[in-house]
Amino acid sequence: MSNAVGPIPALLLAGGPGGDPRAIIRIMKNALQSVGCHRVVYIGTANGDRRPFFEAMRLMIRQAGASSVELLPLAREKIRREAILRSLQAADAIFISGGEVEDGMSWLVRHDLLATLQSLHSQGKLFIGVSAGAIMIGSHWVRWEVPDDDTTASLFPCLNIVPAVFDTHAENEDWIELKTALRLMGDGSSGYGLPRGCIISADTQGSLTNLNEAYLTFQFRKNEFLVSSSKGE
Repeated sequence: MSNAVGPIPALLLAGGPGGDPRAIIRIMKNALQSVGCHRVVYIGTANGDRRPFFEAMRLMIRQAGASSVELLPLAREKIRREAILRSLQAADAIFISGGEVEDGMSWLVRHDLLATLQSLHSQGKLFIGVSAGAIMIGSHWVRWEVPDDDTTASLFPCLNIVPAVFDTHAENEDWIELKTALRLMGDGSSGYGLPRGCIISADTQGSLTNLNEAYLTFQFRKNEFLVSSSKGE
């Protein structure tokens, strides 16, 4: 188990088709080794704890050096709470998988796990999120009561392990969800887009480190979006 003290940067993976599995494994391996990681717990609430998602990610996490990867069964009405808390506390790293952000957060809220996960990060657990899981590690996300009707859009809180708003592999949709979130946050807000294949580390101050592909910074100013790439940093 890691002897890390205090929060360490989270690892955010854009996911999506077209990413290089070798790069993902290499970067995860470096992150896991940095905290002496042996045991990983997997949170799959964003996809309903689907086994194919878990098996695919477990293989990659094991290839990155973890000795064990445990699925926490949380996408259900009743859980064995004490056993879940023991597994979380014993883990060296917590992996949050992809799917639907709102679904993923609703199960965590329902089981009253947000404060627990935030505390574990503060204690030095490594958090890794892919796709929706990366967004969940951020501060907020957006939902629609009626699809395609922006008057029904609203923000909801995420884990806020990193105090920033993220979107992942949405370049083909022109980052519409991220832009909607920033409009709701108001003038002067900013957020980040992680294109396919992008991997970053992000700390509790919202500072980002690009680990391979460039990420995008979106700033909402006077009803317009200013977009810059980390390639220019």
